[in-house]
Amino acid sequence: MIPIIIINLDDSIERWESLSKQLSNIGLNPIRLAGTLGCALSEQDKSIWANHKKNRKQHHRNLTDGEIGCYISHYRAWEKIVEDNISACIVLEDDLNVDPGFTSAIETIETLPKSWDLIKLYDGRPTPFYHSTPIDNEFSVGNYKTVPNGCQAYAVSLTGAKKLLARKPFFRPVDIDIQFHSEIQLNVIGIKPYKIKVNREFESDIERVNKGRHSNHSSLMRNLKYRINMFIERQKVSGKLPE
Repeated sequence: MIPIIIINLDDSIERWESLSKQLSNIGLNPIRLAGTLGCALSEQDKSIWANHKKNRKQHHRNLTDGEIGCYISHYRAWEKIVEDNISACIVLEDDLNVDPGFTSAIETIETLPKSWDLIKLYDGRPTPFYHSTPIDNEFSVGNYKTVPNGCQAYAVSLTGAKKLLARKPFFRPVDIDIQFHSEIQLNVIGIKPYKIKVNREFESDIERVNKGRHSNHSSLMRNLKYRINMFIERQKVSGKLPE
């Protein structure tokens, strides 16, 4: 099957044990990828990864340490995909519960033509598809006008990983960058019903690193510019459905 990467901070042992056991119980063997703790980075290291000047111009608030660490963690997963020449891979954050039907979702992904770059496998909100088509008696594939928030679970192709790597240094959180798919011609689709849910027993690592707070460094004009840019992006279809 498609390889599975779990992003996991070194001190989050319980999360790794929980998710890896769930996957093992349904016959899946994930690979652990050590996550990056944003607050442990020096200011010099952060400046290598994050473009703070561009952030102030094109995003509505400053990046937090947790968001920087989260982005770097996903970036490392994309690097591994490219370095190991993996044609497609599933990337999971570690605070998840997996339905036994997740194996069927993976099998469905494997039947799709490789025209996609990224497939959303989770959405915390009921974001509708824009266009969709049934794949079999259970799953449908679709695209979006509003790409779901979050990067908890997705499949990414080798081509998609290469496109995503071009965004360093970044200036927005990783899930917001994926929502701005047209900037790098990222072909984003989704498969429903989703077979993954967030495990509410665990606190978000981003919230934990930031002590539950996001940056409030913003302004009316900065917020307005961001909202206009997001509105324009949401007039664009996120991807072409596999034929």
